[in-house]
This record gives sequence, structure tokens and C-alpha cells, in this order.
Amino acid sequence: MGKAYLRGMALNCALGADRNACVTALRAGRKNITGVHLDTFSDPLELSYYRIADDAALFDPERMERLLPPVVAAAVSQAGLNAQQCRELPVFLGSSCLSIACEEARYARALAGDVGHALPIRQSRFDTIVSIVQETTGSRAATYTWNTACTSAANALLAAQRSLASGRYRQALVIGVELANLTTLGGFSALQILVDALRPFDARRAGMVLGEGIGAVVLSVEPGSAGTPRLLGGASNCDSYGVTGVNPDGSSIAAVLARGLRMAGVGAEQIRALKAHATGTVANDAAEAQGMHGVFSPLPPVCALKPWLGHTMGACAVNELILFASALEQGFIPATTGFEKTDDALHVTPLIAEAPAAPGCYLLSQFGFGGNNTVLILEQP
Repeated sequence: MGKAYLRGMALNCALGADRNACVTALRAGRKNITGVHLDTFSDPLELSYYRIADDAALFDPERMERLLPPVVAAAVSQAGLNAQQCRELPVFLGSSCLSIACEEARYARALAGDVGHALPIRQSRFDTIVSIVQETTGSRAATYTWNTACTSAANALLAAQRSLASGRYRQALVIGVELANLTTLGGFSALQILVDALRPFDARRAGMVLGEGIGAVVLSVEPGSAGTPRLLGGASNCDSYGVTGVNPDGSSIAAVLARGLRMAGVGAEQIRALKAHATGTVANDAAEAQGMHGVFSPLPPVCALKPWLGHTMGACAVNELILFASALEQGFIPATTGFEKTDDALHVTPLIAEAPAAPGCYLLSQFGFGGNNTVLILEQP
């Protein structure tokens, strides 16, 4: 596979409104977990949540239009693209909920006005978010959308990287978007896997904490500046073991890890650290641990970023790639907050203090609801 340079990156999440603020908060050990009260169900819910710290109400239907353009503009600005390059810039979008948050709020307003004519999710389309991106950048190029649960943005990144490697494009804009919505919060609460604190790989782990985030990455065949990190490639597969998750023996995870390394032309012994998917659920962490042990012996250092960001669902790969790459640029591998007690059945002890980051290759994992698995290989010069 060809190399794709991360020429521009921007992030807005619970850690901060820009990439530098996010890395500063990460290094200082500052988390921003808030509570969300849902009174629209028969039984009101009080849930922990990692939200973007803006002044708007959490379910304000206009949040997308306000929050997305500054992130996109910052990534394009850092990449140094001119007007012609922006017009020719294809957009690769990864999201699990797309614009459902906006449509839920509009539906609530319609119900309050005229119950007989209110229609749920009336205008939620794959191109709603992309139209905002195009207006911001001036892009008139092709758009692509991935909606593969928690691997959505990972598959968007992988597709963009392959498009550059094939010579189809010289630059590509990859967007990961996930904003708070009732459908996700209510659905995962019904599954009884939402908890107050995320403890990845911990013996007392019990579930996940959701979050929201918007990330944008400009991939380019040209580095733009010295020291720009590169996406070498990766792989994706789909495990049909069950309706919601992967085979608990970790075989499909091991398979995608091994294939991702092969596709990127990297040996397992060359990986300096693993950025785990690490949802904090009992089953998913166990399967991921099995998969990692199936490929790596011994395990490289392991870190998890969801205790800092929350699980940002379809956007998590872009959000976590940006945060992880930004940490590497500053010379460290992030610590994993929330971990306290090793599970003897997993034999995975993530970093509980930051570690020095050396130049080399790093593997980032994403494993989605429904059995879709994607891994990416990042090289830090």
C-alpha cells in the first residue's frame, strides 16, 4: 500500500475544542465527564456522558451546523490546500448516527405543533453532513459515506488511503462525526452496558460510557512538512459469529490484526504500541485481548483512549487517530485512565502512566457492533 500523510488534523471532543487543547488536557489528566438526563422515556435515565463543551443545549438541532465547519476549516488550513485543491477534495465520511440528532429535535418540535403530520427522521440522509463540509471547503468532488457501526471512520480512513495509493486522488478529507442523540443513548441503555466509569481491560470492567466528537483529517500523497505522520494502511473484516459481536475466541480480531500488518508491510515485532479499541465491556475486551495475544508475543505497550473521550461510536477511529498521532508528535504514548486491577483471564495491563514514544509503527484497532473489525497502521517519523 502507498503512504498517506496526515497533512492536516483537527478535533473537537470532550477534552477540548481544538487539537492542542485536547493533547494538553490528555497529558494533564483532565477528563470532562458530564451527566445527561433523559426524561423522554417511560423511565427517566441519568447517564454519564462525554460531551463537547459548547454553550448549546445537548440536543439542539443546530449544533451540527455550528460545530462541524470550524473543525473542517482547521484541518484544511493546516494542510495548506489552495482553492483549486479544495474544489477537487473528495470527502470520506464515517459516522454511525449521521444527522439523527438534528432530526430527533425537529421531530420533537413537530410533535409539539401538529402530532398528525409529524414524521420521525424525516430528512436524515447520508449527504446531510457532507453538504455542510462542501459548503465549508468549496469541494465539488466525490463524496463517500461509511456506516459500519464503530468502524465507520476507520473504514473511511482506509478507503481514502487506498484511493490515494491508487492514484485516484492526491488529497482526501476524512471526517468522523458523532453527536449526542436519543436513539444511541436510549438504545445502549436498554442493552444495559452503559456505566458511570470506563475501565478498559480491568477485572472490574462492566460497560462503556458514550461520548461525542468531531474529527477531520486531510490525507495527502505529499507530507507538507517534515515529521508528518503517515497512514501506511490496514485491513478490515466482518465476523458473522453473532448478530452483535465478534467470536469470543478472538479469532476474527487476530485475523484482521495479522492482515493489517501484512497489507502495510509491517512485522508484528515492529509495532511499538497498540491503541486498543477497549470499549470496557466484559465480552469485547476479552475477545480483543484474545486477538492481540494471537498475533503479538509478547504484547507491545497497550493504551486505550475511550476513558478520555468516551466511546464516540462511528467517529472513534478518526477522533482517536488524531489524539494518538498528536500525542506521538509530542513524544509520548498516552496513559490509560480508569485501569486499576489486572484481569488474570486477559493478561493485558495497559499503560497507566504515559510512556516515551519513539519513531516507528503503531497499530490502532476498531471493532464494531455487528462484527465489523478494522485496524490501521500509523508510522511516526
